[in-house]
Amino acid sequence: MTSKRTDESKLYKQLSVSTEIHLRHLSIKVGLARLADYLNRAAKAGIIRVTIIHGRSGGDLKKAVHEHLKTNKLVKSYEYPALPSEGGPGATIARLHKITD
Repeated sequence: MTSKRTDESKLYKQLSVSTEIHLRHLSIKVGLARLADYLNRAAKAGIIRVTIIHGRSGGDLKKAVHEHLKTNKLVKSYEYPALPSEGGPGATIARLHKITD
């Protein structure tokens, strides 16, 4: 019988990736690069619902995040604003496609 290394298991990946990412105070370029990387890691870990904290002020980062979510193939849908308990207008909830190994 063979077993996967602990760091290769789906459970390990799920526990290693947070269900939310904080992008506040980042430039649009840096924020979108981090978001793209995060969505890839989250989808590979089997996470299907994530919270993206982009902040309320200005709105430029929020707009850029929403444009990215519209075109990212890993994203099934997104909701804005999040519920008040999840960040309200300072956050967006994204649902990811389930990736099978």
